[in-house]
Amino acid sequence: MTTNILERLRTDTAEAHRQIENNDYARSMMDKSMTLPQYTEYLQLFYGFLRPLEQHAISSGLPEQLGLDMDIRGKTALLEQDLLHLGVTREQLDALPLCDRLPDISTSARLIGSMYVIEGSTLGGQIITKQLMKFLPVEPGAGISYFNGYGQDTRDQWQSFRDVVVNRGQSPQEQQEIVDAARQTFQLLDAWFHT
Repeated sequence: MTTNILERLRTDTAEAHRQIENNDYARSMMDKSMTLPQYTEYLQLFYGFLRPLEQHAISSGLPEQLGLDMDIRGKTALLEQDLLHLGVTREQLDALPLCDRLPDISTSARLIGSMYVIEGSTLGGQIITKQLMKFLPVEPGAGISYFNGYGQDTRDQWQSFRDVVVNRGQSPQEQQEIVDAARQTFQLLDAWFHT
């Protein structure tokens, strides 16, 4: 009963996940038509969504209660590193629009559901990293830190996060909150990409 939270997450968010993977940016990465300015724009959109979401999570204190170190799990610093490498100035970075329609992460279960989307993307990020390096002048530590994520530690980091999901997804209520927050995160991120 407890491990089926992972299966529920996969099945109940599949459609929202597909929607994200079919946006124009994702398609242009896969068909190698993405330009460096488009790639920079894509990273700026991720930054605009993840920066306020991570700040909200940290200020809630919930990651710390769950044993999730945001200095390790946070993605904002990786996006900043990439964008600065790609020529975005600190002033431009500070002026980027930030999303104000964020998922509800008011409980531990809801935070886990939202983080499931972001942490899960690190697996796909390994494929994206290899793909982008074929046709854009980027490499880990030089413009592609966000997608490279944890690098060689990605599978271990993903497994440790999965353990948190399973441990916290014990009751039907917690499971529902986790799934609802994951679905909402996918949907709001997709909406942000289309603003």
